[in-house]
Amino acid sequence: MIRLAMDEAKIDPAKYYLIPIRDLRIHDLWVPHLVSQSPRFEVVFSNEPVTSRLFKEAGFRVEPIPFYDRETHSATEIRERVVRGDRWEELVPKSVAEYIKSIFGDERLRELALTDKPRQYRNEARSPF
Repeated sequence: MIRLAMDEAKIDPAKYYLIPIRDLRIHDLWVPHLVSQSPRFEVVFSNEPVTSRLFKEAGFRVEPIPFYDRETHSATEIRERVVRGDRWEELVPKSVAEYIKSIFGDERLRELALTDKPRQYRNEARSPF
């Protein structure tokens, strides 16, 4: 989906790398593992507190990422809209929305949010995610 969004934005693939890196779930090993799998870098862009702390402790400069209308442009909000059956497509690039629908990702999210409890979703007052 990242590649689809980058292509749609007409960003030259020669200007970025997409490197899938497995999450080891072991903080002491994660930064060295990531560094060993990536081209050299000096700055880490992250708003996630644990990620920021781990990279700072490893000696990297960490910069926050400016949020864009975070209340509506967040993965949680998009998933909630999908589950409720509300419009979500305008919050993601067109190619990403098409891909999600092509693999029935929207239907899968709605199914995963179902429960056998009396309410329709796990907790209507809170996100199912």
